[in-house]
Amino acid sequence: MKYFADHSMFAAISNLQSTGASILSAMQLLGIVSAAIAFGIGAYHLIWGGVRGRQSSIVWFIGGAVGLVVLMGATAIAEYIDSQVIF
Repeated sequence: MKYFADHSMFAAISNLQSTGASILSAMQLLGIVSAAIAFGIGAYHLIWGGVRGRQSSIVWFIGGAVGLVVLMGATAIAEYIDSQVIF
């Protein structure tokens, strides 16, 4: 009976991992689109922003780039945590 309880626990963990990976890949796709929109808004401020356009565009460029790097690095962080967890 203990075998079935252990097996069902491992199946639940496996399902949880696959669900997390699916959510992360969907978030990464949305992150790419969001970064493209942020870069577009930054370019708009840079071109037509007037005197303060450059200062405003830098915020959009840095925010979009940092957000994209963090979101794309989330897969590596999740794989590292998965390799370190032992049951």
